Amino acid sequence: MSSNTMNINSINYVFIVYMKNLFFLCSIKSHYNHMALLFFRVVVSGALMTHGYAKFLRILEGNIWGRTHLFFSEEISMSLVAFTEFICPIFVAIGLGTRFFTIPIMYMFLIVVFDVHWDDPFSKMEKGLLFLASYVAIFLLGPGKFSVDNQISKKSY
Repeated sequence: MSSNTMNINSINYVFIVYMKNLFFLCSIKSHYNHMALLFFRVVVSGALMTHGYAKFLRILEGNIWGRTHLFFSEEISMSLVAFTEFICPIFVAIGLGTRFFTIPIMYMFLIVVFDVHWDDPFSKMEKGLLFLASYVAIFLLGPGKFSVDNQISKKSY
């Protein structure tokens, strides 16, 4: 072989190795996606639980205030909000009944954004929109591989 052919082959080899490394960034293995989904579920649910914990403590102390929703009294409305913000995210974080427990959370944030904070500036409804978008994504993506739901159903991803 001539030295020209040898140089072209070595350049091709370097180019192929470089492209494989570049494609790694684009085609991440599926278990990384499931790990990212687990991380997303836990972080978003942990952030929501901080809000729900304060409401949960207010209910236990008897310090109930808030809005009524539909035909519910303030006590029942506050209890439903505390359940939605504190108990439901626990189940979402561990991945047990993930899609089922995201439904009340999404409903609550629809009410928060489009009823409670509709006339407020965007900065007031921004957090509600972020939580709503996050839980819609969790609902659409499902619990993923690293969840109790997956262990129960034994899906193979």
